[in-house]
Amino acid sequence: MNTIGKIAIVICVIAFMTFYNWLPDMCGNDFYSETLSPNGELKAVIFQRDCGATTGFSTQVSILDTDETLENDVGNIFRMDGHPNDAAPIISWESDTTLTIKKAVNNKEYFAESTYGWFNPIQIRYSAS
Repeated sequence: MNTIGKIAIVICVIAFMTFYNWLPDMCGNDFYSETLSPNGELKAVIFQRDCGATTGFSTQVSILDTDETLENDVGNIFRMDGHPNDAAPIISWESDTTLTIKKAVNNKEYFAESTYGWFNPIQIRYSAS
């Protein structure tokens, strides 16, 4: 391939990536509830994630620092099908390092972490409601 062909490919890739980054994200998060850890440093946030008309609702949970806002990302500890009004688990902090998610397992869960974090991991326990 000659130099002009390589330059044309590079220009096309740059143009595509620039256009792709300008496209709006099809997904969005709607806050449902939050529960603070006993020491007030962390919060467990329940939210609905919706990615448009061709997908169903999902209920998701993220652990965030108290001063963090919910970004447009997937839940970092728990995700399941269903709208939070119908599917939201009960969240409770047993201690600063243990979070309990009360939700009967019904095979609609597709992501359920057992720990969160690297240095002082939060233990995540699941129990039937």
